[in-house]
Amino acid sequence: MANKYTQEEREEALKLANEIGIVATAKRLGIKENTLYGWQSKAKKQGIMLNEQGEPMSLEEAKAENAKLRKELHQAEQDVKILQEALSFFVKSRRR
Repeated sequence: MANKYTQEEREEALKLANEIGIVATAKRLGIKENTLYGWQSKAKKQGIMLNEQGEPMSLEEAKAENAKLRKELHQAEQDVKILQEALSFFVKSRRR
């Protein structure tokens, strides 16, 4: 017999899963992993996106968050490139 969970319980479980992962949430709450994956999939299909706090966010907020994260990723990639070049320089100078 299937357990019935309220919408609030599902949202709270998905918030927790967003923080600690599906497997850990399933173990902690005693819910099957497949159930959580199903809830997560259904939320995505309905266009419900969660922010870092696990709260629903609008499409505009999601786009803004995506743009911010892309900018941060680009900056991190540039930082790595600079550090790699600096490391290469110091390694070459040390070999001389």
